Amino acid sequence: MKYLKIIILFMGTLSSFCFAQEMSENEKMLAIQKVSIIDRPVVMVGMGLTRLLNDDYYIGAMYLDEKVEYDKTADFFSVKVARRMQFKFASKISISARSFKRKLVESLRINNSRKDINAQKAELAQFLKFFSGSYKKGDELSFDYHHTFGTRVILNGRIIGQVENSHDLYNLLVKIWVGERPPTSKFKSGILGNNDGDYAIELLRQYINL
Repeated sequence: MKYLKIIILFMGTLSSFCFAQEMSENEKMLAIQKVSIIDRPVVMVGMGLTRLLNDDYYIGAMYLDEKVEYDKTADFFSVKVARRMQFKFASKISISARSFKRKLVESLRINNSRKDINAQKAELAQFLKFFSGSYKKGDELSFDYHHTFGTRVILNGRIIGQVENSHDLYNLLVKIWVGERPPTSKFKSGILGNNDGDYAIELLRQYINL
């Protein structure tokens, strides 16, 4: 039942905070916490910040179908419901898509077994073709899963690629954040909804102002 408790606590903290803020900031903060993937409303579970050398890299946000509750991390891999992994780049310098893809693959390899990766070799090869150019501060990249289209990559609201019938591929991607070797333990804890109220608000504010 962990999921509902997190949302209730988080929304309560945010509501109290926003009385003292401009309405536009309030609306932006609330809007990013609940979005839709086709017919399914998905709700933000949590956020985390990653760093690259001495600079912020991206803020990640994990979304899950609003009707799903979870008690442990493993629940993220058993449900075949709408999900989103969202990256918002925070680096002061542009990040090449090649560099981002390389780090993505490195994280995927250390958080998944060789057997599972090999089983999704064709799907993964297709997925990795979707990254080109570079990402600047404020760019938003999403990995969406929905049973009707599989795994979809979206850049700044525009669909740039799709891998059908890819629930197992998506689970490989999710482990980048919540596997045994996430970016940091603090990042994983935040993604799973365990940030304290003040830090959760701080990340939301940073996110909307990128």
